[in-house]
Amino acid sequence: VVATDPDEGSNRKVRYDFTETAEKTRQLFELNPETGEIHVVGNLDFEDSKNHEMVVKATDGGGL
Repeated sequence: VVATDPDEGSNRKVRYDFTETAEKTRQLFELNPETGEIHVVGNLDFEDSKNHEMVVKATDGGGL
């Protein structure tokens, strides 16, 4: 995922976090808090779960 902030300095830096995302899904996927890249880190089993819903929150250095 990608978010940008036109501010300058530390307020420009964006961090990413999972929110409203089930713990089971958080164990299967890893979100890089600095780049927003999401990687599969667990075994995906279609019979166990047919889909996974993730909500990612992007916050700038000013907390917005």
